[in-house]
Amino acid sequence: MMRTNRSRLALPLVLMALAGCAARAPVTTDAARRSNARPAALARLTIENRTAHALTIAFRPAASGGAEVVIGEVAAGADVEVAPIPAGEPIVLLARTQRGGVLRLPPRSFELDGSWRWVIPADAVFREPDTER
Repeated sequence: MMRTNRSRLALPLVLMALAGCAARAPVTTDAARRSNARPAALARLTIENRTAHALTIAFRPAASGGAEVVIGEVAAGADVEVAPIPAGEPIVLLARTQRGGVLRLPPRSFELDGSWRWVIPADAVFREPDTER
């Protein structure tokens, strides 16, 4: 008889212990908390390519040493919204022809959630990469 009472008591205790473990909230890592702390600061960019060249559009941070990021392709004569760009920090926009010629804008910052239209005129001058600066 004694064993029956103990097993009746043990089963509810085990179930309560398991329920307590399952009710715990998931642990959030510091990296996950930091990445969710604020939304990305982005702006929209539309390219109006009036040239006869297909162009690759990219940007790089205005601070030296930043990597170039390609944000889209625009066919000759096309009007395309490319991938979002960083807002609130100076960047340099670049348009590159298939032959490697580059059109580079001076550094500028874009407004958070803003939109900007880059009209590339038909007579735009694309320089060789080593002479673009």
